[in-house]
Amino acid sequence: VSFANAHAFLKYVDSLRTGPAWTCEMIDIVGDVVAEDGSTRWEQLELWCRDPVECVMELIGNPAFRDAMAYVPEHAY
Repeated sequence: VSFANAHAFLKYVDSLRTGPAWTCEMIDIVGDVVAEDGSTRWEQLELWCRDPVECVMELIGNPAFRDAMAYVPEHAY
């Protein structure tokens, strides 16, 4: 797919389905390295995630996958 200009491309990108929302949680990670003062070193990190049930619902409900979806096991050689 080609676009005449950047505006046309960005307009197309904005029209795409977004799927389930992302959420961010701050988590504390404790390491096994000891600092100079004897305390255990730790770091606070961002954990970005989506609800897996909403992701599966999005995949099953996506019309682009309608003909490729299988609901029973298949034997593939």
